[in-house]
Amino acid sequence: MKTLLSSRKIAALLLVSGIFILNSCQDEFPDPDLLPKGLTGSWVEIHTKNDTITFTSDADAGIFLLQKGYENRNGYRLPVIGSGPYEYEISSNSVIVRDCLSSTWSEISYYYNFNEQDLIIRIGKFSEYIDVNKSILTFRKIK
Repeated sequence: MKTLLSSRKIAALLLVSGIFILNSCQDEFPDPDLLPKGLTGSWVEIHTKNDTITFTSDADAGIFLLQKGYENRNGYRLPVIGSGPYEYEISSNSVIVRDCLSSTWSEISYYYNFNEQDLIIRIGKFSEYIDVNKSILTFRKIK
């Protein structure tokens, strides 16, 4: 009788351990099938996972927000330099991006590709503050 009870405890322990291992091996991005389609939402840069862009609509023009996190400067908790709003205008395979906080207000056209099926945006490196050594950034939808 004691052996049967011990076997059940061991089986339960193995089951719980197996579930924990499977969950820890899961990709840290949400399943694209569970996320809404379209541009609206938050997108994280897949290589460093430090930069997030957020679109408030599916429009081909508007403003998106680049979030780089927060840091302490001079005793204040402030957004990391480069964070802020960017104005955009999307055409077929390019996007014009303007840094709304820049004093130059220059507009530059960058490569742009939106794969709605896989919920991935590929965009030219529009900010010098994004710490990725790639000319094309890849963002994946997270919410």
